[in-house]
Amino acid sequence: MTDTQKVNVSKEEFGEVLYHWVAGRLTKKAIKETAKSWGFKIKGNEGFNKILQELFALNMWLIVHTCEMVFEDEDKRNECLDIFHRLVYERHTEGTEEDFGKWMILMSAKYVEYSKARETEHPSTPLWVVANLINKNLFGEIKKDLQFQSLIVAYIGLSVKHLGKAITQYDIE
Repeated sequence: MTDTQKVNVSKEEFGEVLYHWVAGRLTKKAIKETAKSWGFKIKGNEGFNKILQELFALNMWLIVHTCEMVFEDEDKRNECLDIFHRLVYERHTEGTEEDFGKWMILMSAKYVEYSKARETEHPSTPLWVVANLINKNLFGEIKKDLQFQSLIVAYIGLSVKHLGKAITQYDIE
């Protein structure tokens, strides 16, 4: 496929594409690899659940944030994101949330938290503020570790870059 060729997909198929992107980042293996690359030591189930919850929220936000940056047609984008969220809810909440609406309120609150951090001015990059938020969420306080912060910034930046490029490869009907 060249840069000008796009794959024609329905909104439902595109929702599936987004779902598979996030699901691939939330396998047990992927979570452990990300934690290891960040230098986050998983200590038992509690440590695993903590990094799982943070990576779940972060990767969901990365999809929403990237779609908001890339899509020109807001209505089409929102329809695709609605389908995506419904798929994630149906396949990953495993009965932990009784109601889709309540779950979406919780997810929206996390998105707002990340977006506010992303919009905050910082001398190096606003992603540093997002990394601070993740740092605090994982450790309870901001761990003063430049490498850890830098690895999170790189994870976010590369995710947005690659996801944005992938999204533009689709022509959504």
